[in-house]
Amino acid sequence: MDLHARHRPGATRRLPRPSSGRCPAQRGTVRRMSRDFRSDNVAPPAAPMTRAALAACENWSDAYAEDRLTAGLEATLANLFGREVAAFPILTGTAANALALAQLCGRFSQVMCHRSAHIHLDECGAVEFHNPGCRIVPLDGADGKLGIEACARALGAADDVHRLRSSALSLSQASEAGTVYRTGEIEALAGWARAMGLSVHMDGTRFANALAASGATPAEMTWRAGVDVLCLGATKGGAIGAEVVVFFDRGQAGDFRRLMKRSGHLASRMWFMAAQLEAYLADGFWLEAARHANAMAARLAAALADGGRPAPCYPVETNMVFLSLGEAERLRLRENGFDFYMVDDGSGGPMARLVTSHATRAEDVDALADALRAGA
Repeated sequence: MDLHARHRPGATRRLPRPSSGRCPAQRGTVRRMSRDFRSDNVAPPAAPMTRAALAACENWSDAYAEDRLTAGLEATLANLFGREVAAFPILTGTAANALALAQLCGRFSQVMCHRSAHIHLDECGAVEFHNPGCRIVPLDGADGKLGIEACARALGAADDVHRLRSSALSLSQASEAGTVYRTGEIEALAGWARAMGLSVHMDGTRFANALAASGATPAEMTWRAGVDVLCLGATKGGAIGAEVVVFFDRGQAGDFRRLMKRSGHLASRMWFMAAQLEAYLADGFWLEAARHANAMAARLAAALADGGRPAPCYPVETNMVFLSLGEAERLRLRENGFDFYMVDDGSGGPMARLVTSHATRAEDVDALADALRAGA
């Protein structure tokens, strides 16, 4: 299920707290209208994180994660999740996922994930690179999510020398289809994984969007449901570049900093990322920005439904809307300045993926909806 395909030109839940359309990530700054719906990665960084990073640059700080900002971030995350954690800021989501899984998995291991998962399609074999001999096992599942039956069929044999052992289950939260694993679904999958001797990794690049959509607490969506390690993303939420690997059992983190160092990801100025992450989490900003992005996607879906267009290809639960568009519609949108990716889930044709962000404005969404309804 290829829901990314950046090489090809360009893949409804009502929120409890509707957005006014103002961009919380900018907080007073003025942005020109943007018609770029390719990804939340293309949005400008959020002002609170930019200010925090620049302010941190004015001070002398210890290097290699020995600084007070990085130590303070771990305390912030422990308070957020309601238990002691081991936390490690990392620049990219690819490195966070690959190193977290390398820590969880030994040699001769395999990691099960959904066929659309980022670790399978969009990280250039990083998991296998950082854990030689490890293999990704992509599985099918409706709406971008895994089910226990598919996982059970793919389970490796621990006592068969001819086969790899299944070592970890990886869940994308939110999924690459924009859908959300509810806490009950995570508990069921993690319970099965635990019974089979597997660890549970959560790729939380859009964890805030999933959390805002579900109404669950951070603890309920992670360690209370059985997750061992979370790669919490902030870059798609407005950071210049900052992710954090969170182990919910400090003993399980082991020599993770050595793994970071050997792979070139133990940054000298780790505080630059820690400062962004602190600003991301401060005063609930991360959820405010996620609610806004989700609400903009819901606004688009609702406007299209009012215009009589067919329903989106997947339930609109977070900040992504997938639509089946004909060639003429795609051309008309591009001629009107809208940018988006075309993706293919292998089920019979490409889809337009429209992604909203912390910086998307209501007027941008309304203009897109008008352009789509014009061809209905």
